[in-house]
Amino acid sequence: MPHLCIKATNTGDGVFALSDIPQGTVVRVMSGERMTGEDIEAAIDRGEVCADDPFQIDEELFIKLDRIPYLFNHSCDPNTGVRDVNQLVALRDIAHGEELTYDYSTTVCTHSVWRMACLCGSPHCRHVIQNARSIPQQQRARYRALRVIPAFIERELIRRTRRGANAS
Repeated sequence: MPHLCIKATNTGDGVFALSDIPQGTVVRVMSGERMTGEDIEAAIDRGEVCADDPFQIDEELFIKLDRIPYLFNHSCDPNTGVRDVNQLVALRDIAHGEELTYDYSTTVCTHSVWRMACLCGSPHCRHVIQNARSIPQQQRARYRALRVIPAFIERELIRRTRRGANAS
């Protein structure tokens, strides 16, 4: 895995590349304590985590991220994406010194009402980060082609599409 460093950004700290990273490289494994949805709710109630901190890896399974994975910021035009359950992979060649980002919406189940303001500054900024359904169709197709939509999200999107088709 590439060497990374932590630096200040306009939104707090972020993770940056200490060398060039070729497309397809596993940049980081998103590590931490695995918790159920019920465990996460209890941790939020106790003030141990904020509602937007857990990294969702299945419909009712989350990771309470370790420090470095926690510091990866969101972008609506990210240079990494989540493959398999918890691997961040480079979506394109990434230059030394570039901040590493992923699209948080790709890991938020389709029935979640969670949302937060987006400050990514991308020309493609959606201004609000929400669940996977908020990802524009064209970008969602790109993520599918790059294989960076987690399986549980893909299953939910397919179910919702089928339900919508059956409703008409």
